[in-house]
Amino acid sequence: MTSLLFAYGTLMPVDRLSAEQEGWSADAIRGRLYDLGPYPILVDLDDPGADWVEGFVRTVDQAELEGPFDIWEQLDQGLYRRVETMTRNERRVWVYVYARPVPADAVGPLIRWSGQRRARLAPPAASAQGDL
Repeated sequence: MTSLLFAYGTLMPVDRLSAEQEGWSADAIRGRLYDLGPYPILVDLDDPGADWVEGFVRTVDQAELEGPFDIWEQLDQGLYRRVETMTRNERRVWVYVYARPVPADAVGPLIRWSGQRRARLAPPAASAQGDL
């Protein structure tokens, strides 16, 4: 079973070439984005008073979500939770929402995060094998 994943931070493509190679397309969701330095956090998902947070959408399968992506986002440690929402372009996506209070030193809210992205992801078909 395939789904769509919305990425707004460290899972985003590192550049236009990797976005094309990895099957990402630009989109946005409503919420509040904050910068914690090494990674961003998203809170207040779907709040109608919040701005659109810019990011990218890509097809993923259930094994990717429950495997490498959930591990990367530390769901088992309670750092994030995975939630379904609708994008500005009316696509139903999974997104990782911060599951703790916003730290006092967080910078934001922001429309887009410009911090360090992760290494390139494998293309969708190959990443189902667990590569990040």
